[in-house]
Amino acid sequence: MQTQHFDAIVIGAGLGGLLSAAQLLERGKRVVILERLPHCGGRFTAKTFQGAQISTGAVHMLPFGSSGVLSRVLQRLRIPHRIFDADVFGSFHVRGQQIRSRGVLGVFKVFGPRQFFWFTRVGYLLFFKRLPEAERALPFDTWLARHINVGRNPELVAFFASISRFALSLELHQVTTEEVMRTTKHMFRFGAPGILQGGCGALTSELERRVLDQGADLRLRADVLQILHTDGQATGVRVRDKASGEETLLHAPLVVSDIGPRATEALLQNQQIKQAEVLKQQSQEHVTREPEQRKQPEAIGLKVHILSDVSLIPHKGIMYCLDTQRIGGMVQPTNADPRLAPAGKHLLISHQVIQSENIEEEKALALADLRMLFGETFEQHCRVLTMSAYRGEWPVNRLAQGTDVATSTDLRGLYQVGDAVKPAGYLMVEGVAQSVNQFLDLLDARDTGQTGGSRQRQPRNVVSPPSRLNALRWLWEAPGNS
Repeated sequence: MQTQHFDAIVIGAGLGGLLSAAQLLERGKRVVILERLPHCGGRFTAKTFQGAQISTGAVHMLPFGSSGVLSRVLQRLRIPHRIFDADVFGSFHVRGQQIRSRGVLGVFKVFGPRQFFWFTRVGYLLFFKRLPEAERALPFDTWLARHINVGRNPELVAFFASISRFALSLELHQVTTEEVMRTTKHMFRFGAPGILQGGCGALTSELERRVLDQGADLRLRADVLQILHTDGQATGVRVRDKASGEETLLHAPLVVSDIGPRATEALLQNQQIKQAEVLKQQSQEHVTREPEQRKQPEAIGLKVHILSDVSLIPHKGIMYCLDTQRIGGMVQPTNADPRLAPAGKHLLISHQVIQSENIEEEKALALADLRMLFGETFEQHCRVLTMSAYRGEWPVNRLAQGTDVATSTDLRGLYQVGDAVKPAGYLMVEGVAQSVNQFLDLLDARDTGQTGGSRQRQPRNVVSPPSRLNALRWLWEAPGNS
């Protein structure tokens, strides 16, 4: 069996893997990237289908826009990109109509005087008042019921539910109050979400080009079979070329995994996780166990790509759906970059939380929501391109938001980045980028001889949110850059 040596091995060429590789290459490391698929990007790329850019996971959007963590990392790496920040706080489909809100105070039109009062009260408790220790771990729906009359404030409850479904792929009973608090603060302090020019596929292509230009050994269709370790130290991996079947031993003192804790742990045991096995196990657990006995919920969702002859969302932000059965929110990314769809067409993407084991029923409910949202316009002018479910080993988020998984592991030299290692409060790809920043700080501390027990310097790589005063920009008008 052939043996090769590197400074670092990156398992998985998703966004976390590519960012990690780019940073390691900047530090002068010899890096090999191993990806089991025939392309890079994982859930952060796109495929052209009928002239439209169909995203494999993300909705072409960065949750914190041009001020966010990912944008700052890209600037640090000098990766060419452009972000079109949202020009509104959002719009809200409620009571059969779409109400546009340029700033936070614009939701008065959604709630009316009484519910708006309770909206500001909840905002004060989450954003300005210290959350009592006893309330931090409460499910958010339980916390909300303690502070408002949920029966008399249906639109306010639906407001929080729609944001949780779209941004976290979770229901309110699945997310803690502390996580909602942290996420809310970050959403307001970083700023408006933004659409990437060219979509997430364009950014993945730029990252791939960068790591290749810097000398990375990128191997696609490379199936990692085992993570090798000796005396508590990672030493490399055993990998098989899926085309030739040839196995190779790759040795390095540093291994970075972008495939999630479950798959990483399996490789340490000389095993592999299969999607079918995960779905079967989850289905059995759903049937045989009581809800309180089930494992930590995983964020799972269904995404629909729609091509329309007419524009259905009149802004560059998110339309939150308060009166739907399933769909939590939608975006129309062609408002920012028309090239994401054929000339004269509009691309829309909806997202919902999967609430049952019956995927066909979930799809039917999504279509029912779309007909309710847009009426005859949907039937006459829209065409569904794809409907994609994310669950098992390929959900939108591998673990429930707010479930902190350590970047470091019990094995020296083995680190984890990516969707399952998002720090609390950092949404989607912003959390992926922040997980890479955390890994880099751990690596820098190791290389300079610092330990967990010593006095740590301020993190060099981790991006902190701006001042709370930054959130005041949202009150009357969302800060857009184009």
